[in-house]
Amino acid sequence: MIFEEKGQITVFLSLLLIVLIGFSFVVVEGVSSYSASALGEDAVKNAGENILANYDRELFNKYHIFFLDPREKNYILSDGKADMDQYFSGNSFFNVFCNSLKMTEEVTAVEEDGLYLKHEIREWMKYRQEEKVKDTLKQLINNVKKNNVDRKEYQNEAEEETGNIEQSEENKVEDTAEEETVSQEVQKERTTWKEIKEALQLLTKTGILFYVSDHPEQLSRKSIPEENLPSRAKKREQEEHKVEEFLFSGSGLKGIKSMLSVDFSINTNSTLWTKENYIVPYIEECFLDYSEEGREGKEEKEEKNDVQEQVLAYEKEYLIKGQPSDLDNLKRVANDILLLRFINNYIFTGRDAEIQSQVNLMASALTGVVGIPQTAKAVQMMLRAVLSYGESLLELHTLFEGGEISLTKDRGNWNLELKTMVKQLKEKKTVKKGKHNISYKDYLKVLLFMKGNSTILCYRMMDIMQENTACKEAGFLMENCLFSYKWKGSLSFGSVKMKFEKQVSY
Repeated sequence: MIFEEKGQITVFLSLLLIVLIGFSFVVVEGVSSYSASALGEDAVKNAGENILANYDRELFNKYHIFFLDPREKNYILSDGKADMDQYFSGNSFFNVFCNSLKMTEEVTAVEEDGLYLKHEIREWMKYRQEEKVKDTLKQLINNVKKNNVDRKEYQNEAEEETGNIEQSEENKVEDTAEEETVSQEVQKERTTWKEIKEALQLLTKTGILFYVSDHPEQLSRKSIPEENLPSRAKKREQEEHKVEEFLFSGSGLKGIKSMLSVDFSINTNSTLWTKENYIVPYIEECFLDYSEEGREGKEEKEEKNDVQEQVLAYEKEYLIKGQPSDLDNLKRVANDILLLRFINNYIFTGRDAEIQSQVNLMASALTGVVGIPQTAKAVQMMLRAVLSYGESLLELHTLFEGGEISLTKDRGNWNLELKTMVKQLKEKKTVKKGKHNISYKDYLKVLLFMKGNSTILCYRMMDIMQENTACKEAGFLMENCLFSYKWKGSLSFGSVKMKFEKQVSY
């Protein structure tokens, strides 16, 4: 009995040992499989990160954005497979290799209305100057509010003053007209008007750029090729025209008038003012304009042998207007600024007593000679427009020469008079400054904010990025730059295959 019991115990223990050994093998196999699976996931992740490390250096160095170098696009699968196999090459315990690999999805820089470019810009600006952007916008808004208060106070005072003297000025003009013996004064006013008319006709023929620039022969004649541009491929021009037709047409004059009076109505739905307020600061940092003429830091770059060719010299102007030629973009931006200043100046001429006196005097002389005083009102409006246009030209010249002009007009910073207008325009003297002044760069900011939709800006930014990068990388296209991709495949671990599918992105 004793031997039988011992035999049974021995058998039981043997069976138990076999079970434990089998269980141990299962555990070891499970741990091994799990470890191999975890290492496989790490291998896939590591391979994806290694692929993304091949970002385009020129694009990053100049514009601080990450997109896969187009030249690496054809090597994603071969490099990825090699990286996964190499990940296990130094580990003899695990015999894992990539059995299959293929790409199932590609996301390029030009997709989703520039969403991925905006993402890269946002990440860079968050890193660089998140607090600076907030402070800048806060200061701008505070200045706008302050200017608005000043404008309202001045407007109230001007309206009271104008109301008090309006009747006396009308009587004065009538009395003067009656007291004049006619010929000499009328002839003098007619001669002055003739000179003004001839001067403005000459300006119209030669173009405003030849007036506002002291050296028009030095203006850039560069142009950007229109083939394969992201903005052309996406056909965004119609969207831009809708925005500009509103802003620079009769339907939008009320809004422009309000803005020029420093009464900014900030649209909380505008992506440039709110969620995407980083776009304009980024443009200021990375793109050139007329005031820099492509020469900013040129001496320093020459010392470092790092002079980069620019397809356009006036890049911000291209972002605003989208014309292929530097000259066309500059001319259109100049016209926009001229229009903004003209409306502001025209409003002022209607409420300034001294200007009203000059206009009424000349209008009376002109209409009295031809015998139709009923047209005096129309002639007064024309003279106000002429005076405002001349003042705007003088201000635009100051801006183009690197100076600043007053944001709002008052008697202290008004420059032209009808009698000496031609002489003053020929002399091109720098205009008077006011309490709050604005430069050419500031007006570019205004025009960029007025775009209202950052989509067109993103595609035009990609136009410039593409062409400047192509100067050093022949055939470079933004549409070939990957922001992310998806691949799937399988890893072999002995007789076991592990399938995976992963999205890889910057």
